[in-house]
Amino acid sequence: MNVEVASLVEAKRRAESGVDYSPRTGARCPWCGGRARIYRTLPWDGAARVRYHLCRSTACPLAALRVTIKSVEVDP
Repeated sequence: MNVEVASLVEAKRRAESGVDYSPRTGARCPWCGGRARIYRTLPWDGAARVRYHLCRSTACPLAALRVTIKSVEVDP
């Protein structure tokens, strides 16, 4: 498999499984590292809150494919 395709598949997997969310810096795209904009926020479930984001970068393949990036915020 092409190295770039394998990297894209891995970034898509990380986007679906979840990235860390910081109230200060937000969530980062697993492909390009850019700050992703919030698409949907779910209510708190215990000490965790799940959000879904979309990458803002026009050059990012995850943005072009409209892959949602899951993030998890944990209440300290």
